[in-house]
Amino acid sequence: MALPKIDVNIILKLPLWQRILVLGVIWLIIGGLFYYFLYSDKMTESSTLSTKLETLKNDSAKKKKLAGNLPKLKKEKEELDNQLKQLLAQLPNEKEIANLLESISDSAKAARLEVLTFKPGKEVSKGFYAEVTIDMKVEGGYNNILSFFEKVASLPRIVNISGLNITSGKEVRGDIMLSATFVATTFKFLPQPAAPQPGAKK
Repeated sequence: MALPKIDVNIILKLPLWQRILVLGVIWLIIGGLFYYFLYSDKMTESSTLSTKLETLKNDSAKKKKLAGNLPKLKKEKEELDNQLKQLLAQLPNEKEIANLLESISDSAKAARLEVLTFKPGKEVSKGFYAEVTIDMKVEGGYNNILSFFEKVASLPRIVNISGLNITSGKEVRGDIMLSATFVATTFKFLPQPAAPQPGAKK
């Protein structure tokens, strides 16, 4: 559709206030067109870019913070690895478990206790280690029982005593013999299967 032709001479012949009014309307139309077709799009684009820039700044700040903490995290990981190695060193393997059970029995004898029951239970897998329980019943004096617990605590391997029950028995040479039943729990390291090599056939 063709735009209507405007005769400038007609506008010039109008009174001053009408010419000013016409010019104002024209400027409003031009300004509206400029805002609609150019300025509003640029404002929207500028707002989008500002949002993206703020997001990038936040991401950059987070990454800088992580990068600054990286040496500290590496050091903490090394410390945890060392602690894990120390704990694993206290877990006997399959070959050492028999020696550990013998050490517990020898500790009872060294404390001059009479071992009435020494019954290893079934192993209970806990992931990379297994619990090995031993039902025990010993008889002897109070100091002898205390000495046995001290000897067990000084073993190089972890041994926990639980379910302790002590009852009094007969008197021997002025000392009251005590019967103690408890569960000695130790832990055995379970070797993990090696990770498959890349490209290896199943």
